[in-house]
Amino acid sequence: MTEPSPSDINATSASLPPAAIDWLARTTGQATTPLVVIPIDLLPDGSFGEGWCLLTTDELLVVSALNGGFDLTHRISLDGVIELMPRSTQGSSMLEVRWAQRSQPIARFTWAAQAAVHVALDRANELLQERSPAPDTDSPLEDSSQSAWKSGFSSRTETCETCGKPIPARLGVCPGCLDKRRILGRLMARLKPYRLQASGALLLILLITAVEMTQPILMMILIDKVIPNQDLKLFAWIIAGIAAIYAFSSLFSGLRSFLVAWLGQRMVFDLRKEVYDNLQDLSLEFYDRKSTGWIIDRVTSDTNNLQDFLSDGFQDVLRDAVTIVVIVVIMLFLSPTLTLVTFIPAPIVVFLTIRFIRRIRGIFHAVWRRRSRLTSLLSDVVPGTRIVKAFAQETREKQRFDERSADYMDSAVAAARSFAVFHPSTQFVTSIGFVLIWGYGGYMVITGAGVTLGILIAFVNYLWRFYLPLTNLSRFSQRFQRAATSAHRVFEVIDATPLVRDPVPAAEMHPIEGRIEFKDVTFAYEPGTPVMRNVSFTIQPGEMIGLVGPSGAGKSTVINLLARFYDVSSGAIEIDGVNIRDVTMHSLRRQIGMVLQEPHLFHGTVAENIAYGNPDATPESIMRAARTANAHDFVIAFPDGYDTLVGERGTRLSGGERQRIGIARAILKDPRILILDEATSSVDTETEMAIREAMQRLVAGRTTIAIAHRFSTLRNADRLLVLDKGRLVESGSHETLMAREDSLFRRLCNIQTELNQIVEVGG
Repeated sequence: MTEPSPSDINATSASLPPAAIDWLARTTGQATTPLVVIPIDLLPDGSFGEGWCLLTTDELLVVSALNGGFDLTHRISLDGVIELMPRSTQGSSMLEVRWAQRSQPIARFTWAAQAAVHVALDRANELLQERSPAPDTDSPLEDSSQSAWKSGFSSRTETCETCGKPIPARLGVCPGCLDKRRILGRLMARLKPYRLQASGALLLILLITAVEMTQPILMMILIDKVIPNQDLKLFAWIIAGIAAIYAFSSLFSGLRSFLVAWLGQRMVFDLRKEVYDNLQDLSLEFYDRKSTGWIIDRVTSDTNNLQDFLSDGFQDVLRDAVTIVVIVVIMLFLSPTLTLVTFIPAPIVVFLTIRFIRRIRGIFHAVWRRRSRLTSLLSDVVPGTRIVKAFAQETREKQRFDERSADYMDSAVAAARSFAVFHPSTQFVTSIGFVLIWGYGGYMVITGAGVTLGILIAFVNYLWRFYLPLTNLSRFSQRFQRAATSAHRVFEVIDATPLVRDPVPAAEMHPIEGRIEFKDVTFAYEPGTPVMRNVSFTIQPGEMIGLVGPSGAGKSTVINLLARFYDVSSGAIEIDGVNIRDVTMHSLRRQIGMVLQEPHLFHGTVAENIAYGNPDATPESIMRAARTANAHDFVIAFPDGYDTLVGERGTRLSGGERQRIGIARAILKDPRILILDEATSSVDTETEMAIREAMQRLVAGRTTIAIAHRFSTLRNADRLLVLDKGRLVESGSHETLMAREDSLFRRLCNIQTELNQIVEVGG
């Protein structure tokens, strides 16, 4: 590991008290000079306190300040340590040490210490990577959307089930166990429908390379035979041949580029379509396990990586490999001795390139992390500008931005410094090859040792063409790894199967009358942890039922099971005597309408959102539904009326307006079964009355299930079903349940009434 300069030592030791340094020297029996000090603000027992994680040349020490003294909680050798990685837990974060096959938590810290930990971890991991280079994986800059640092310690370290090694959060897959050949073989198998175009592209690559490689031969003939013999006829043919080579190369290179690009785009289009189509078919269980960013990355970032590999990377590898082989064969044919001398610098160029790629990866990682922190600060502060100004924190935010921007600048300068060293170095080594050609080749020409001036010029020409593809091939492993990882993640979505499926053979749900029956239903989102136990009840056609209960009682689960977003673990749900698992989900959900507490509006016009469940609806029916939902008046007040854009998720509308658009959408669908979430909990009194009136029209003649958070809204329900801890504990009308002294519903109503009175008094 690189020894620190005196200034580095002073900087890293500044936060470590002298008393702690002296105590540590006595405890370890040696003077300890930390290269990096990571400040920790939680003690091992979880209480607040001061501590430090110290990185030395060969050890990792964790020291806590306890009762006026110090305690050495961890002393770990750096042998085999890959990196230090943060991991979020409930209310705090954990600092872990990672080896190749295991990880170990060593300290805890709060979010308040996050910024300082960030800065120190950057330096610590840079030093660890210098000590032991990381495995060959894709560059975090090129595949930054997958990095665990992006969400600020949001990812947990996962372990590979096959080898037990930690899975890099930025990859999401174990690089050691990833069968790259099988994955890419499966990807390339998708070329089968386009094998004619693929064969044509490959033939063009071979043909263009072969033709371009003849130019130095023609130059050799021109110098050795045409000019000395003053053969004007052959001279004209040679010049025409060189011009034809340029014309052929330009024409067919463009054709090849277009063909390969079309092929890559077509394959990625098929993949992207298959991924998205399967996403639409997957159950909600899949979306519960995966974040929105994870899913979007698969559809966009990963497919783009594959498109880059198929369109550019794959053809570049073929072209470069063919070019190198052809050049080596031709040069060996012309002069084996000069060829061997010429290629002396080639292994050095390959070695320098591979070493540079491994070294720059760690630098790029630091660059990306610091850029991510800068972006995360902007995304956090800009939307909260009103709060910043309200608390007069402009100066503080300027300082935070300046600090993070300076960190980003420093890391970017470090990356630029590495490039500034690498490129001149490789250019110098490459120039040695030309010196050897001109020196040894020139000597052979002068002494007549079997090499003519034309051969020498041809060698120089070929050498110019040799080093660029050689450098490109030495970088291929990085591109190959990135493509294999992206392919694995894309196929992970394609191979995912929905837990809720249509029956085979599929039957259509007949027009629903509205009788719903839960028969001894038990359900668990996670195996072994049921959230609903042996629930049975019956709802008659046209009846309005209110679902009541404390948080987590199972109210939303009833809705999820009725709409068959999930399947029951045991028992059955029947509508009009038909088990909902025996009919297609489309025919079932087509007759169920939902008005949720926060209706989701898509980016589009008001009319498009109302007609979402019935895209063929006429303008008249859309306006009729809006009038029934008490939405028509405020819609026509907009300058663009029903063509008004609602903004992303309806941000240009108020909460009450969005709710009434959601009601109009349900009215236009005309469902036989209606599911209502509390729609008036966050609106003013006037809007609440308008929404209540619209809902009364909506529920008329329909079987309705309403989830209530304010129990006063359920006075018009025919019956109330009271759930508690996944069980149905009470059933009856509002008056009946309130009349029972031991009723859970009565107790919940009393608590709510008392809270409302407290709010009114505190007013």
